[in-house]
Amino acid sequence: MTTLIDGALGSLQREHDLAGITVAVVLDDALHVARGYGQADLATARPVDPATTLFRIGSVSKTFIWTAVMLLVERGSLDLDTDVNDYLHEVEVSEAFGEPVTLRQLMSHRAGFEDSLQLFTVADDDPRPLAELLIAHQPERVYPPGARTAYSNWGAGLAAQVVEDVADQSYGDFLQQELLTPLGMQDTTWQAPRNMEATSRERLATGYRPRHGGLGLQDYLQLGAYWPAGGMASTATDMARWMRFHLNGGELDGIRLLAPGTHAQMWQRAHDDRPAAADVAHGWQDVPYRSLRTLGHGGGTAAFLTNLVLVPELNLGLFVSQNSAHTLVPISQLPTLLMDRLTGFEPVPLLIDDGDPEALAELAGSYLNNRRVFSTFAAALGAFNVTRLTPVSHTGFELSHPMEGSDYYRRLDGARDVFENARGGRVAVVRDADGEVVALADAMGVHTLERVGLWAHPNTLMTLVGLASLLTLTTLLGAWRRIGRGGSNRPAGRIAGAIAITACAAQGLFIAAGVVVAMGLRDFDLSRLVDHYPSVGMFLLHYAGWLVAAVALLMLVALWPAWFGSGWRVWRRLHFSLFALVLALMSVQLWQWRIIGAAVI
Repeated sequence: MTTLIDGALGSLQREHDLAGITVAVVLDDALHVARGYGQADLATARPVDPATTLFRIGSVSKTFIWTAVMLLVERGSLDLDTDVNDYLHEVEVSEAFGEPVTLRQLMSHRAGFEDSLQLFTVADDDPRPLAELLIAHQPERVYPPGARTAYSNWGAGLAAQVVEDVADQSYGDFLQQELLTPLGMQDTTWQAPRNMEATSRERLATGYRPRHGGLGLQDYLQLGAYWPAGGMASTATDMARWMRFHLNGGELDGIRLLAPGTHAQMWQRAHDDRPAAADVAHGWQDVPYRSLRTLGHGGGTAAFLTNLVLVPELNLGLFVSQNSAHTLVPISQLPTLLMDRLTGFEPVPLLIDDGDPEALAELAGSYLNNRRVFSTFAAALGAFNVTRLTPVSHTGFELSHPMEGSDYYRRLDGARDVFENARGGRVAVVRDADGEVVALADAMGVHTLERVGLWAHPNTLMTLVGLASLLTLTTLLGAWRRIGRGGSNRPAGRIAGAIAITACAAQGLFIAAGVVVAMGLRDFDLSRLVDHYPSVGMFLLHYAGWLVAAVALLMLVALWPAWFGSGWRVWRRLHFSLFALVLALMSVQLWQWRIIGAAVI
């Protein structure tokens, strides 16, 4: 096993220009492998030490929240199906859909919350406590409870607040006293890098990102009091103890913190709508791999990527983390390589079957990831996350994403709505009560891809923007052509012509603002949101969008005088009418994507 890991990670490290990787493997309740590869800090040539080098574990931190919740469930202090508002002291979850939010829904990521970028705009030195942040940043509930899996960092933070309020002590103190100290995890911390003691800060791996063909420094992600959802740091050997504790059903080295039945409950799914595909088991990503069941969690921050995978059937646990976030390949491939070696499985590419793809025609279409904002300007950022499903045989389809490439999925034997790729990843078809295809559940278990029609497709907005820009150009060319040629001098014609030129200016400003936003996204960095969100470009695009909408309304009002009082030729009147219609439709799309009509956050 050590030879396999050394070879795989050594190769992947060189291939993907990674500074450092740390890994721990536990097998049969023993630390089997603890290795460090590369350097924790390139400037000082500090090597990665699995026992001392701290890596920030991102959302793997959430597994501590869910375990803390189950501790309180076992003690009778919490019930997973009670309205969380009954436990909260200051925070109150707003009513929606006539149903409350429960801890079971939060742990399944099925409470229906939209995503939020505001969590990443809180500085580590922000004095506001978690409760105050949760109140200020409460996202909208966009799905009825249980209807969709929609990953929510805010929901995880809310669960940590429940622990804090019920235990009547800070979540950090509860975590230290009830989990970290009893389990001997002395090298695990939640202190932000800038707040760490000098001895800990010296052991923290430096973050890197690709730059000019090499590696440059990457700032650390800041979360402030939201740290329970993704701000912890640990060593590979400490995380090995965490894995052993869970593989043993709540016990480590004779210290039992959870009864076997309570721990087994945590690893049960709350929903049974896709048993053969990935889902969430009370906070743990429950992902089938071939014939095995894996439980774990991934974690990503601006400077680190982490994966924790437990395979109860093999009594196997793997923790791997890297100090850069530009590639998922090492942390995603190592677990499957290890499982394949232990089970003797030899993966092979999938052969596309012959057969009429029309058999899967009902699945064809575009799907938009629901881990996005719905209610504010940031909804527009979700427009870049569309996946296209194209049937290519009677048993399989291609999923293609502009930035992630394409992959072929073939129907899993005996499962009508579950499809698997060559690497064992599975997606499940989600149907409504009438059997119509409405979404896909992804291979990670925590996201849903919603099927979108023509009007809700981002390309519709892009097409209208393109048409409006073309009509802007032709309007300006027509005005230039008419200079010095005379023509109609009626007041209605002059007014309509001035409105058309104003519309051209508005559209030009909108395009310029869009370029500013696009240039900002080109170098998007989560760690910089604290000081750069919302951006100037977002406000420019917002107000330019309102200007377009206002001018579109003027053009619609001016249609009557343009047709019956301007003295224009019919082709100019038709052009004006088309311009007005396109701008009006574009304005509706701007509202739908929350570029206008919503807060710029």
